[in-house]
Amino acid sequence: MQRRFLKNILFVAGTIFLLHFSAFSQSSSFRLRQADSLFHAKQYTQSLELFQTMFEQHQYTPAMLLKMAFIEEGLGETGNALYHLNLYYIVSKDEAALQKMEDLAAKYNLTGYDRADLSWFFSLYHDYHTAITVGLGTLLFLLACLGIYLRTKGRRQIALAIIITLYGALLAVHINKGAQLNTAIVANPRTIAMTGPSAGAPVAGTLAAGHRVEVIGRNDVWLKILWQGRVLFVKDGSVLPVSL
Repeated sequence: MQRRFLKNILFVAGTIFLLHFSAFSQSSSFRLRQADSLFHAKQYTQSLELFQTMFEQHQYTPAMLLKMAFIEEGLGETGNALYHLNLYYIVSKDEAALQKMEDLAAKYNLTGYDRADLSWFFSLYHDYHTAITVGLGTLLFLLACLGIYLRTKGRRQIALAIIITLYGALLAVHINKGAQLNTAIVANPRTIAMTGPSAGAPVAGTLAAGHRVEVIGRNDVWLKILWQGRVLFVKDGSVLPVSL
C-alpha cells in the first residue's frame, strides 16, 4: 500500500515538473520570437529589453548574443557590446567574432584584445580550462599506470616518481587556482582602479568601459585584476565576468 502511494506521489510530482518545464519552454520560445520580430522590425531598444530579460534568466542562443552585441554597439554601449561578443565567441568559436572584437578595441583604444597580449593567453587558458584539466588528468593517470607496471616488474623508477609528483602538483594548482582566473570586461565608463584593496589606497587610474582584464583574485568587495602588466584592484560589480 505504501509503495503504491509513493509511486503515485512520484508520478504526480513528475507530471507537475514536466508541465511546468513545458510551459517555461513555450514562454521562452514565445519571448525569443517576439524579440526577434522586434529586431527585424528595427525596434532595437525594445528587442534588447526582451533579450536582456531572457539572458538574466540564463536563456540564450548564439544568435541572440550576437544581436545584443549589434544593438549595444549601435547604442554606443561599447563595453556591453564587447561583453556579449565575448560570450558569443565562447558558445560559437566563430573566428569572425575575434576580428570584430579587435576592430572595436582598436577603434576605441581598448586593451586586452591583441592576440599578443598576456590577457589573450589568459582568455584562452580560461576557455580551455576543462580540456586542459582532462588532458593533465589523463597524462597523470597514464604515468601512474606505467609506474605500477614497472613496479610489478621489479623496476624502481625514481625519475618517473618525481615526474608523477610534479604533474600531480601541477594538476592540483591548475584545478584549485586556475578556475579562479576569469576574463572580465570593464562595465562602468569610468571604473577607478586602485593599487590596493581599499578605498584609501592610491588611485592607479581610470579604466574606460570595454577594456578586457583578467580577474586573478578577490579581497572582500575588491577584485584583483591584471591590466597592462599591473596588478590593480576594482570594486566588485564594475566588471562583467566573461562566463556563462
